[in-house]
Amino acid sequence: MSSNSKTWDPSYLQLDQARVAQLNRRHGRGRQPSPIRGKFIAGPVDVSWVCRAGRLGVKALLVGLALWHLRGLRRSNSFIVSNLMMREWGVQHDAKARALRALERSGLIRVERRGKRSPQVTLVVGNPSNGGGTQREFPKPQRCSTKVAHDFQGGSSDNRATINL
Repeated sequence: MSSNSKTWDPSYLQLDQARVAQLNRRHGRGRQPSPIRGKFIAGPVDVSWVCRAGRLGVKALLVGLALWHLRGLRRSNSFIVSNLMMREWGVQHDAKARALRALERSGLIRVERRGKRSPQVTLVVGNPSNGGGTQREFPKPQRCSTKVAHDFQGGSSDNRATINL
């Protein structure tokens, strides 16, 4: 429709078929899986916790490692575990549910189920069944400031590094 046309033509607003097909191909449902590769697990990681999770099966171990990964990202012991997050680790929603139940039964995590919403999970270490003392939540990770000092006195090769936490 030109600016000097006196009649309104609704066909001017019609989308071409190529654009309609492109829009229909998209799922458009919420957040897509992260394209980030090279995931990491921030430490410290309780090795006895990981060994106990490994005895529950491969998927339980993989979900457990994903939980430690999320703990490092969120800087908290409690976080929401969505199906999308687990799909990034190659774990389907039904396998996630079974693994969370197994980890919960063994006392490695606490799960707050919230109906149809994603569960809230809390990592637990120090459980007597996994080799620890009294049951407690894992301490929150702390940011540390590092100071490295090299002291070369009198040409000696005495290197000292100090890390202040």
